[in-house]
Amino acid sequence: MIDFHKIATHCQTALLNECLPFWLANACDGLGGGYFDYLTADGKSIDALKTVARQAEQVWAFAYLYTNIDAQPDWLDHALHGADFLAEHAHDVQMSCHTYLDRLGNPAFSPASPYLSLNDPLTGARVAAAYAQIHQATGDDQWAMLAKQTFQNTLRQYHANRESLLNAPPSQPQPLRHLSQPIALLRALVDARPLFAPTDWKEATEPLLDEILTCFLDKRHDILREYVGAGGAFSNTPEGRRIATGLTMETALLLIDVGTLLGNRKLILQATNWCLRTCEWAWPSAGSGHNIRAEGRDRAHAEAQGLLRWLDWKKQPIHFDGATNRLAADHLLALAALANGYRHTRHPEAPRWIKRIYDYTFQYFPDTRPATTWHLGLSIQQQPVSPFKSTTETGCYALIRGLTTTWQHLDQCALLQPAGLHRVSV
Repeated sequence: MIDFHKIATHCQTALLNECLPFWLANACDGLGGGYFDYLTADGKSIDALKTVARQAEQVWAFAYLYTNIDAQPDWLDHALHGADFLAEHAHDVQMSCHTYLDRLGNPAFSPASPYLSLNDPLTGARVAAAYAQIHQATGDDQWAMLAKQTFQNTLRQYHANRESLLNAPPSQPQPLRHLSQPIALLRALVDARPLFAPTDWKEATEPLLDEILTCFLDKRHDILREYVGAGGAFSNTPEGRRIATGLTMETALLLIDVGTLLGNRKLILQATNWCLRTCEWAWPSAGSGHNIRAEGRDRAHAEAQGLLRWLDWKKQPIHFDGATNRLAADHLLALAALANGYRHTRHPEAPRWIKRIYDYTFQYFPDTRPATTWHLGLSIQQQPVSPFKSTTETGCYALIRGLTTTWQHLDQCALLQPAGLHRVSV
């Protein structure tokens, strides 16, 4: 049996009592501005470059909480601390976004190359979304202006780069394109929707949605590919065959929202089905039966639980580091997407997977030590894989977004149940 209201309440408690206090107490850099990228379990910061996308995600998270959950002044102050840092340091004179900054906000070289990095679509999209959320929280039009300028510049550069790749001679090496980029741009458009006229918003949305559904979606197998070549060409390489569980869930969560805004029920159902199919593939024990109970797990059984980080859709061996790890972000995004999908489709398989992922997530990812937050990832033996609670790859965004949106969607699911019925069979 599943009790939607109970799970929603558990997500609310975890967000407010286990996660937010850690970030409010430790994330802000009072000397350099913005937030620390690296935080240990006891809240200590490690001096390192600041990834602009992670800065923007934290701004977005706390501005969203202020606007949509509770207008707590501490949340808005936390968001504005990062937004001011971005507005002052993240852009060049053409409003392109730097990818990395040093602690004081100066443009920094990429750790992987000796060049300053500009015009990364994911970074620009995250910054634009952060400004849009700050505008909703404050009503200050300067943030609206920054959001539109940043988004339009990022989108223009993205389309120009994509066109350049499509027109490149066949003899030229073709870099693979990543699903996260159009997803980030489309998510920023959803966040910034109030800033655009309806026709302008739809005009910007349609090419991105079409790209996702024609280039990154393998229609024959109805799966989302993480990497594609120019024009959506399949690459029979480890990267080209890879399916990213968390990114698929993030995409589905977004496209359910887009489908709702556009009144496209087919898209909503399709995205919900991606969630369910990915759960079946990524949960190691799913193929051996679906009557697994969370209660009384022994260690050997627990090792067969959880969503794997990556899959090879041609069932080839995965050789990427951390491929068998289970990430908190993936599980929380899966919960949010499944809850959102069930809210709009009432798909009969969704409650079973919501309960299964909820049971695993809340048993293993919370760190029981006081004054800290959840583990970023777990090994196959359910042991933490990192001593950090925040890194350049993973900050608070997926944690806060996953818990908040799961709470919100499951509260709505509970209202859909008949009066007097608080649980549904799974």
